[in-house]
Amino acid sequence: MKTIYLLSDDLLLLERWKKLINIETKVIDDTEELRTIKDSILIVNTSVCKNISSKFINDFIKDQNQIIVLDNTPSFLNAKRFLDLGVKGYGNTLMTTSYLNSAIEAVSNNYVWLIPQVTTQFLKDITKEDTATNEKELFENLTKTEKTIASLLKDGYKNTNISEELDISINTVKTHIKHIYEKLNVKDRLSFAGLFSK
Repeated sequence: MKTIYLLSDDLLLLERWKKLINIETKVIDDTEELRTIKDSILIVNTSVCKNISSKFINDFIKDQNQIIVLDNTPSFLNAKRFLDLGVKGYGNTLMTTSYLNSAIEAVSNNYVWLIPQVTTQFLKDITKEDTATNEKELFENLTKTEKTIASLLKDGYKNTNISEELDISINTVKTHIKHIYEKLNVKDRLSFAGLFSK
């Protein structure tokens, strides 16, 4: 296991992290000390990161080091920014023992670790991009109304909701859905939904 170094401008956080981490850690008092570290993991809070240049982070990573950044209020945008800099882990400064140790283990095995809500947002964004492309290709042979109904179906609308949304009868909705299924070569909503999980 790599050596774990902790760097924070908050002494209470440092004490908390030391208690929660299952292996021995070393506390760093000054960012200049980072220049001598090799093949280790640094856990740092975001307020300290503001004082560290992206070049410094690059140089630190080139020495076979990895970084886990912990944020008081984790956000998707911050996670993305840190990942772009080469950071391997991103979470909450007050996350639980299991999350903190899981992050250390993942990063020490050269994986990226993100706090679950950020991971969920990444997946939503990826799915959104893939689904938009997938939807355009899938729906190319549908009429304009069928495309609208297919999009509503994909979003989980029931026949009654579609009827109300488009101000058409339930029977008309059912007829359109039947045609959509025929054109997409599916039998029911479950197989229709399966088209978007590929």
